[in-house]
Amino acid sequence: MGVPGVWTLLKIIEQKISLHNLAVSTGFIGNATGKRAFRVGLDASSWMCRACALHGNTESPQLVALFGRCARLFALPFIPIFVFDGPLRPSMKRGKIVKGNDHWLTKSFQSMLEGFGFDWITAPGEAEATLSAMTSSGIPCRIDAILTDDSDAFVFGAEIVLRIRSEDNDNYSASRYSAFDITQQLGLTRYDLILIALLAGGDYSDGVDGCGITTAVGLAQAGLGQQLFQGLNGLSYTDSAVFLDQWRLSLRSELRTNASGKLQHRYPALAAKIPDNFPPLDIINLYLHPIIAERDTPISLALNSAKLDILARFAEAHFGWGLVYAALAVDNPSPSSLTLSSTVGAIVGNRAHKSTGFLAELRLVPEISPVVLTSALGAIHGERDPAGGAEAAVADWIKTRLPKIRAWVESAHCGSYCGFKYAGWACQVHPEAQKSRMCMFHTGCRTAPTSRMREECRGSELWCT
Repeated sequence: MGVPGVWTLLKIIEQKISLHNLAVSTGFIGNATGKRAFRVGLDASSWMCRACALHGNTESPQLVALFGRCARLFALPFIPIFVFDGPLRPSMKRGKIVKGNDHWLTKSFQSMLEGFGFDWITAPGEAEATLSAMTSSGIPCRIDAILTDDSDAFVFGAEIVLRIRSEDNDNYSASRYSAFDITQQLGLTRYDLILIALLAGGDYSDGVDGCGITTAVGLAQAGLGQQLFQGLNGLSYTDSAVFLDQWRLSLRSELRTNASGKLQHRYPALAAKIPDNFPPLDIINLYLHPIIAERDTPISLALNSAKLDILARFAEAHFGWGLVYAALAVDNPSPSSLTLSSTVGAIVGNRAHKSTGFLAELRLVPEISPVVLTSALGAIHGERDPAGGAEAAVADWIKTRLPKIRAWVESAHCGSYCGFKYAGWACQVHPEAQKSRMCMFHTGCRTAPTSRMREECRGSELWCT
């Protein structure tokens, strides 16, 4: 989606990051927004389209794919805000008619998002346009970044874009791009990016025949994007047509002569191909003045816990899961799932692992009430488990597996999420710390840290001594 070749163009400003590290360092330690979490916007339509490309043997492989991605997102200390396309989105995209009806997965996906505690809204038009406005103007609310594969986010004016590189549980990483870096290092503004989309082709037009991304960038760097939009500013439709006649002369002249030196060479043949109606004013308006959500659109902006009863019913209805604990990865709980229903029983270790960008983390023994699981079990209608096997399986799980649960939680979360201060903790608090030889916090530790242990906690604020 977006303009072909833009991600290759932006390679020079790409910053490879750990999403865990970004969420903690910016949302908690930096806390630039005044909230205790990093707000990230997501295009729900792109998630559903990606899921539809998958196949499987379950009742709904698309929903299974969406569920898995939501579970991985849930493990990050983000405030996710999903935005769905609305009824006023453009009727044509890449030369194809866009159906006016909602995507067939929409209702089920929205129910799933509510189960995970994720906010969602429906934009009046394109979701990507509303998300971009949320990063730039803060309407309807301000977010810190957009998580997307659609390069049109920058054409719509997005400030920060994150693009997933890996969704592995052990390596959830992304690339970070900023509009500031695009301007500083590539010399391209939003107006220039719109011109590139008009020339090289994008979601709303096929572009000019024979004009690729490299030539379009050269023309933008020659100043033709700034000339176009500064000249059109405030003009009526009639006056705009007169201005565009003059602007096209400048465009064709630059292609013939390469007077700016920004092109690889002269392009007289391409100059002859510039249509007399280029660029279409209606396409310019779609990029420059998209329909976005109103300022008063209700969004909670809260870091919510999952609603296990909703997830249990959803999993039973769509996946054939009779066991409630399968609805969430409780074997590997996230900080979000520890907040409302559990307290910390003990700390049994620490680390600074590459999967989180070497953030300082604590190994926690959570005290999870069995009531959380049994109450969620009560939400299941029993249609998939007429023999009552779910109750027995959950009871066995509570007895044998629940006491063994451990969770890695970033140290920066512990004070706010878990309600305790880790700074005064000593290894004698929990015998597992000594038994596993993973405690490295204090000089009073009875187990002398090895060189490997010292290396593992390097970069952490909790140094071995």
